[in-house]
Amino acid sequence: MILAIETSSSVCAVGFYFESELLVDYQSEAPMKHSELVGKYVEEGLKKTNRPVRLVVVAIGPGSFTGLRIGLSYAQGFCFGKNIPIIGISNHQVLARQVPNDKATYTVIDAHRQELYCAKHRLNDLREIDSQTIIKSAEIENIIPNGSQLIFLKGTLEEKKIDLLAKRDILCTPAYYRIDILAETGRLQFYEKGGKNPEDLQPMYIRPFAGVK
Repeated sequence: MILAIETSSSVCAVGFYFESELLVDYQSEAPMKHSELVGKYVEEGLKKTNRPVRLVVVAIGPGSFTGLRIGLSYAQGFCFGKNIPIIGISNHQVLARQVPNDKATYTVIDAHRQELYCAKHRLNDLREIDSQTIIKSAEIENIIPNGSQLIFLKGTLEEKKIDLLAKRDILCTPAYYRIDILAETGRLQFYEKGGKNPEDLQPMYIRPFAGVK
């Protein structure tokens, strides 16, 4: 069974999956309660499913520094205690995998301060990140090439900006953080590349590294 954990936004989400089948999930919009909710949801889910967890998949960002630390720390502790592998998946991948496409694919997430987290993706099953950076919101039309696919976290781009990009044949599609996509991406990555040791996994902090990682 796969345990998936998403705490990088204002939503705390925990899901339990067997292969690609959802067994039970929990989601709550409670930005100040992630630390207490994630443990509560995992305990309740374990009781309901009555199955052993074989893999933990956790969102590693970019996102809220505090939220990322809470989710990743809990996931690492859980894996240490049960000696099971862990997979970290970027929120950019979760967005990119919601829109099948053979065009150059980019994703953007609100970074606040009138900035955007921007990633370019490889066109493979995992939609792995080819490169990523932080850009000024006003610069996005100069960053995304004509004819590309742009997937943005719902609420990140204004309609005026979307219209400007559409005039350059850039297909703009809103998407959400989805715990099922997180779990499925982690499952695929585990089968292709194996898991990580809990102590080796790090959150995807971009801003502390001068905007580029």
